[in-house]
Amino acid sequence: MIQFLNTIDYWHWLVLGAALIVLEIFVPSAIFLWPGLAAIVVGILDYVVPGISGPVLMLTWAGLSLVMAAGWQAYKKNKKDDTPKSTINRRGEQYVGRHFTLASDIVNGNGELYVDDTRWKVVSAQDIPAGRKVKVTAVENTSLRVEEAA
Repeated sequence: MIQFLNTIDYWHWLVLGAALIVLEIFVPSAIFLWPGLAAIVVGILDYVVPGISGPVLMLTWAGLSLVMAAGWQAYKKNKKDDTPKSTINRRGEQYVGRHFTLASDIVNGNGELYVDDTRWKVVSAQDIPAGRKVKVTAVENTSLRVEEAA
């Protein structure tokens, strides 16, 4: 086995790395990416320092693969996701925090609000006359919860 590892040349590592990265393209899971990048690094290392033994290169490749994968996981865990949450199929959520003018009175906690071309049922803890500005505070099923704007 050690004899075989000593016959592996730098270009074998580069080909292995390229093959693993191409495989990652077809199987997107980040399983083959890190060993592929580690193989390329080991190939470059073997080219720059040609006297390193095969078993040492194999251990370097394995160690780099683990370090790169663990580093990526740590990076993803600590990175905050700044992308806004999609409201594509939850249309009412895009109105939370916005102000509108009531179309009809809110009586006994229920009323109507027109937003663009849509009529929304609104609920409130207090009665509010039509024409007043309200702020949408939440979405409850198919209704918007509102409160009178200050």
